Amino acid sequence: MSDIIANPVVMFNKKYDGALFYIFCIIIPVAVPVILWGETMLHAILAQCFIRYELVLNSTWSINSAAHLWGYRPYNRVINPAENIMLSLVTHGEGFHNYHHTFPWDYKASELPYSPFILTGLFIYLFSKIGWSYDLREPSPAFVQKVMQEIRDNSNLSSKIYQHGYNPVIVTNTS
Repeated sequence: MSDIIANPVVMFNKKYDGALFYIFCIIIPVAVPVILWGETMLHAILAQCFIRYELVLNSTWSINSAAHLWGYRPYNRVINPAENIMLSLVTHGEGFHNYHHTFPWDYKASELPYSPFILTGLFIYLFSKIGWSYDLREPSPAFVQKVMQEIRDNSNLSSKIYQHGYNPVIVTNTS
C-alpha cells in the first residue's frame, strides 16, 4: 500500500476524516436549508442529520443485502451474490453481484460493456483516459463463457480457477 500512503489526497482525507465528515455531512447540509430557504434550525437538523443520513445509510446497506439475496446466479450458483436487474437499474450497476464476486478483478464489476446503467465502471474508464486510473483489467469473453459452462455450479470458484490451471486472459483497457 505504499502508493496509497504516498498519495497526498488520500493522506489528507485520512488525516482530516472526522472534520470532513462534520463539514460535509452535518454543517453544510444543515446550513443550506437554513440560509437559502429560511428553514428553522430544528427542522434542518432533523431532516438533514437524522432523516437524510439514516435513509442514505440504510438504503446503501439494503442494496448490498438485496444483491446477495434476490436474483439469478449465472456465473456461480453456489454463492449468495446474485444478478438483480432491477437493482442494477436503480443503482446504476450495483446489482451485478454474482459476476462481481466471480470475477473480482474486473474493474467494471459487470460483463456488460459501458452503458448509462453502469456509471462506476464508466467513470473508472474515463479516469483511465486522463491518467487517474490505470491497469484496468477484465476477463476475456472466452474466459467468462468457460467459467459459465464449466465452473458455475461448483463451490469456491476462486480457488478452482487457480488450482485447476484456468488462466484468465486479461484485457487491458487503458489504450
